[in-house]
Amino acid sequence: MRKGIFSIILLLVLLCGIASAEEFVDGSDIAGTYRYEGEGFGGDFTITLNADGTYAFYEGYLSSYMGGGTWNRDDDTVHMIEENGFDLRFMFEIRDGVLVYSAAGSDAFPCVDVSDGDRFLPDIG
Repeated sequence: MRKGIFSIILLLVLLCGIASAEEFVDGSDIAGTYRYEGEGFGGDFTITLNADGTYAFYEGYLSSYMGGGTWNRDDDTVHMIEENGFDLRFMFEIRDGVLVYSAAGSDAFPCVDVSDGDRFLPDIG
């Protein structure tokens, strides 16, 4: 009987630990719009990370391309996978609430030349 109760308690503790890990990795705490600190293509270059795991980016007013797909968070790294007909992948490090572009492991954006270490700042308003 004691072994059965111990097993149930252990299972509950493990399940709580798994749920906590999923909450950290899902990235909803970083969902929002980020604005490129450099020049967009005729306007602001923004990336919007939605809490449901989808994203959209718009490189500026002169760009006819709107990127979009899914994203996920792995510790302090954001991975974006394009799903608009192109096989593009983008990777960012999260540093103090800022998305920092990682050229290694990323494709080039279609219209704006983003360099390794360039930042996308949270859009406050």
